Amino acid sequence: MNYKVFTHDLRPPVQGGYPVFDGTPGTVLPVVEVDTSGKACGAGWNCVSRLHEGLRIAGLWPDGRPSVVWEVEPLGRVVERGAKSRAEQLRMVRPLPEGEVGEGVRALTEPWGGVHTDSLVQSQMAWRAALSRPEHDAAAVAADLQQALTARGLDWTLQRYDSAWAVWDARAVWDAKNAWDAWDARAARDARAARDARDAWAAWRDVWDVWDALIVEAAALLYGYDASPSLLTVGLRDAYRHGLGCAIPANSKMLGWAMVEQEQT
Repeated sequence: MNYKVFTHDLRPPVQGGYPVFDGTPGTVLPVVEVDTSGKACGAGWNCVSRLHEGLRIAGLWPDGRPSVVWEVEPLGRVVERGAKSRAEQLRMVRPLPEGEVGEGVRALTEPWGGVHTDSLVQSQMAWRAALSRPEHDAAAVAADLQQALTARGLDWTLQRYDSAWAVWDARAVWDAKNAWDAWDARAARDARAARDARDAWAAWRDVWDVWDALIVEAAALLYGYDASPSLLTVGLRDAYRHGLGCAIPANSKMLGWAMVEQEQT
């Protein structure tokens, strides 16, 4: 059995580009030239024989949505190099259900998860489910984010924006202001206060990322990190499940957020 991992809309997860095919089982991809050298990566339709290797290379959510795994059959000339193979053609056999994808996630996690493997696999699969955005409910997202702020002990306000780009624009304005404030503080020979302000901001600036939530969870479970394993998960995962597109600090004590754009079906 061989596997190929795509983005949620069947694009190459590393190189990007157009969708590879239309998602029809049995599709045979066009003939391409195959690199027969000893390089691990080369021209050809690439696939893996071990699911967890494909997930390690492509990621669990490479474009912010859960990756999609297909069972494939290599055709024509096939070159095997380590964990990867490349072929002239691939037959797209079937998409793997999430239960089977979970087996690959388990194989990725077991070497370092130890006795907490079950919990960590469940968490990663729950994030995959949430990042598929099965619902689109702005009111629920706002309530979820408020729950997340409360869990983190943050007395912040929430500000919804029309798009993720608008949130990042607001953040860019704030970053620019911080840069000028830091310069003014240094000019006033108050570099220590400026550094402290920057450090305080940096401590919170990226805590709304999925991987940050998983890192805190793993650190708390495996290494006794002094925090609840769910500290950065509470509220945030539900917000994504309800259709959150992004959430980032956009100003002092203000969390900017936007809904994900609903895809056309």
